[in-house]
Amino acid sequence: MIKIPTRKDYIKFMEEFAGELSRELPTTCFYTFGSINNGDCNYGRSDIDGGIILDSGIVTPKDKILRLSQLFLRALNDRGIQTQFNLLDRETCRDGRFLSYTEDYTDWLKDTAKVCCGPNYLGEMNGRDFKSGVLYSAAFNFCGPGGVRNALLYSLVEAQDGNDKFVKKVSKALEKVAKFPKKLIWLRDGDIVTSRAKAKTRLETLLSSGNLTTLDRINTLLDNPQQLYGELSNQDNAVNILREALGCMENMVSLYLSQFPQICEREFKQYI
Repeated sequence: MIKIPTRKDYIKFMEEFAGELSRELPTTCFYTFGSINNGDCNYGRSDIDGGIILDSGIVTPKDKILRLSQLFLRALNDRGIQTQFNLLDRETCRDGRFLSYTEDYTDWLKDTAKVCCGPNYLGEMNGRDFKSGVLYSAAFNFCGPGGVRNALLYSLVEAQDGNDKFVKKVSKALEKVAKFPKKLIWLRDGDIVTSRAKAKTRLETLLSSGNLTTLDRINTLLDNPQQLYGELSNQDNAVNILREALGCMENMVSLYLSQFPQICEREFKQYI
C-alpha cells in the first residue's frame, strides 16, 4: 500500500531535518521554495522543493554529505514524502558556471526562498544565462537535480528503496563522470573527442596539474558490465565508488575554474 503523507508528516520532516542539521552542521544553509512556502502545498502529493549549500569549496567533505544522507533518511522515516533538493557549495554558487540556475531563477530564489536553518548563502548565488548547451549539461550533471552530487545525497534513501534502483542510479552517475572530460574539452578547445579514455588523457594535459586516475577505474568498470554490477551489488561498496566518482568530478571542476578563471565565449550569452 502506498503511504500518503499528511500535513503533520510534512511538518515533522521539516522540523526534524532542520533541527538535526542545525545541531550537527550549523554552517550549512538549508532552504525551501515553492508550494511548501507559499501555502499551495497539496499535502500527500506535493514535493518539498529546496536546496542545501555546504560551507565549502567545490571539493566537498564527503563525510558531511554522507552524514546529510543519514539525517535525511532518518527525518523521512518512511513518511512517503517526496523531495527535490539540490546539494551545492558556496564556490560553485559564486562562480556560477557549474551552477545549473539561470540568472532569473537565482533572482527568484533570493526573493522567495526561505532559509530554514543555517546562514543565508542565497545572496551569493550567481546565476548565468547559458550560451552553451554543453555547459548547461555539465552543470546539470554536476549539481543539478539529476546530478552526481545529488546521487550521493540521496544514496542512503534510494538504497533503502531497493538495490536494483540504487545500482542503476550509481551506474548512471558513473557515466556522467566518465563523459565529463569531453564537455570540458569542448568548452575550451571546441574539439569533440569521442573516446572516454582519450578525453581523460587530453583533459589532464589541458588542466596541466590534473591527476585524474580515478577516471581510469570508472572507465574500466563501465567497459566491463559484469564487473560493474558485481561491485555495485554491495551497497557499501557502491556508496564508496559513488563517493570517489563525485570527488573526481569535483576535482575536474575545481581544476577547470582554477586554470580558466575568465569566462570564454562558448560558455554564456553574455561573457567577460
